[in-house]
Amino acid sequence: MTAPATVPAPPSAVALIRAGEPEAGAWRFRLTEDEWRDLALALRHDPLPFVGLWADGQDVHALFLEAGEWPLVASIAPSQGRYLALSPVRPAAALPERCVQDLWGFAAMEARDTGPWLDHGLWTATWPLSARPGPVSWPPEPPDFAATRVPSGRTVLGAGPADGAHHAPAHLRLALGSGPASSGRIGAAEWRLGYAHRGVAARMRGLDGPAACRLAGRVAAGASVAHQSAFCRALEVATRTEIGPDTHDGRVMLAELERIATALHDVARTVRAAGGAAPAAECERLRETLLDLYGRLFGHRLLMDLVHPQGIGPEDAATLAAVARRAAEQVESGLPAIRRALSWPGLAARMQGRGVMTEQAARALGIGGPAGRASGREDDLRRLAHLVPGYRRDWLDSGVRRAGDVAARVDLRLAEIAGSARILHAAARDFSPGAQPPGTPQRHDGEGVGCAEGPRGAVWYWLRVAGGTILHAAIRDPALAQVAALDHVLPGADPDDAAMIVRSFGLSAAGADQ
Repeated sequence: MTAPATVPAPPSAVALIRAGEPEAGAWRFRLTEDEWRDLALALRHDPLPFVGLWADGQDVHALFLEAGEWPLVASIAPSQGRYLALSPVRPAAALPERCVQDLWGFAAMEARDTGPWLDHGLWTATWPLSARPGPVSWPPEPPDFAATRVPSGRTVLGAGPADGAHHAPAHLRLALGSGPASSGRIGAAEWRLGYAHRGVAARMRGLDGPAACRLAGRVAAGASVAHQSAFCRALEVATRTEIGPDTHDGRVMLAELERIATALHDVARTVRAAGGAAPAAECERLRETLLDLYGRLFGHRLLMDLVHPQGIGPEDAATLAAVARRAAEQVESGLPAIRRALSWPGLAARMQGRGVMTEQAARALGIGGPAGRASGREDDLRRLAHLVPGYRRDWLDSGVRRAGDVAARVDLRLAEIAGSARILHAAARDFSPGAQPPGTPQRHDGEGVGCAEGPRGAVWYWLRVAGGTILHAAIRDPALAQVAALDHVLPGADPDDAAMIVRSFGLSAAGADQ
């Protein structure tokens, strides 16, 4: 009796990507239409982490993390303006696909959603970044909210984008359930953003490194250091610029200073929406103390323009260690008051079990940062020294939370604030500014990918440089994935909890729109 023939295992997604034509070194590969389709099929079962998707006018690019650690890009030239969508197998690709459609006119076939995202019918041309922009129709059609299209008799609540309230320029619609078990609760939720779109990546084209870096610092106010650090790392890869350890250490301290201030802001907004005025006031008091310190010693409260393509300026390095120590001391003295104010049992009950996001959902939607770690997803770029140099693994001891609710996101942020204070002490102790000269570019043409672990999640940049100027750029801010996550976690919630749930994610409309 002959043994049954063994069926060879199908190739992995990584193997399929690497079988393509290599471009830009060993991390980007061009695939044919058939190879791209095979990749989409493999991703149904392959857990390869998806990071982002963008276009450059000629190709569509998808960024993955090989083994969860190494950037790997698959590229395809759309055939007659179309390419096979990845969103059916990677839901996190849905919104980037819609952005690509709006900006370049490349249509994602079989996509989860083909509706516009950035284009509200008010632009001077459709597909403005394509080689042949199209005409516009007038008057513009009103936005279509498919998920909240409900039969008569059901209630739809709306907020934004310009209703006079103090919130980001975004349009949120909530359809309330009408059944016996769901009456009065949110049955479906849908966001519409794009109202604050500024075309940052397109505006970088033609700029030199310092000018483009300055623009990167304006993408999201609470993550200026993260965006400028990710931009600089991408530029350094593209131009083969070697940066000394003193620059890495300086970026670490600036990143942790920013992380503390932004986390305090997000905790304050969350607990205030939950009815916790006292802990919110304590967070705001500590944050204002830190911002005043930053402003007096650095000249900018939000730490803008302190990260440069070839290092940290000597005038900033001279005071950085002192600011790091002082900020860490302020946090250590201020956190106990915040925790005492948060210990009120009613406030804890108000946040527990609300806005739950499971680890499975966090992975599917590409949610990292504090929101992902509060759902049990161990996703922190600071652990990858080859991507974000300067950190030591023993510094990152805040762990993860499993509940995935508002209370877990607040608790994790507070733990990370305390962890950032410890990192500041350790990094300042070892800091030696001026130990190495600024980095010098080894070439003026190339491509690079760079990243940073921002206060709300991973920030990624892709750059193509020609003649020392930016030819093409792409930006991945965590906010775009958070929009999809909120559509996922809001259904089933009480409408009165919606503001608290949204604020617990730290959603930045500016970061999502760019």
